[in-house]
Amino acid sequence: NTGLIINNIEDISSGVLQIEVEGNYAEFDDDFNLISVESYSLGSGFLISSNGYIVTNNHVIAGASIVRVYFNDSDDGIIAEVVAQSECSDLALLKIDRDNLAYFEWSNSTPKVGDEIYAAGYPLGKKVSSAIKATSGTITALAGLGDNYAEFQTDAALNSGNSGGPIINEFGNVIGVAVSKLNSDGVDSFNFGIKVSTLK
Repeated sequence: NTGLIINNIEDISSGVLQIEVEGNYAEFDDDFNLISVESYSLGSGFLISSNGYIVTNNHVIAGASIVRVYFNDSDDGIIAEVVAQSECSDLALLKIDRDNLAYFEWSNSTPKVGDEIYAAGYPLGKKVSSAIKATSGTITALAGLGDNYAEFQTDAALNSGNSGGPIINEFGNVIGVAVSKLNSDGVDSFNFGIKVSTLK
């Protein structure tokens, strides 16, 4: 349904979701007994079809026993199924049982240094607010850390909770997936996105 395609910046809130993950992992206690430890994490994701398929980062949902997604300004969590995941590309595909949803399309243009972009998601979760946040910036390099050409670099601000959210152009088309930032003293605006060509 082409009427559900998001094609401008003003409508992005309808297609970007907050992801809440509950899980557990095994570790040894002080007496070297193997114990199960509960974990909880937050991230972002975005719809790529009207029938509920969602893209996010694999590291957002890795080890999950329960994945819930939330629409903008909603406290009603929807259980999501993990359909596919790739550790090497740090991507995952989720599915919710919903129809007639607004969704994003991929950009068909090749990213260039200097392109203006927007990063949307839920940084810091509900500690700030349950509303979607968006930051703007430019593509600053066409390779990620260690000359990883599956990624690009941007100066748009990314924070904890942005992972898995869309990086989009002025037309609302997805050009990448927010994945990480470089945390180091004296380093600023070194943030990375996975290129759309990796997702296709």
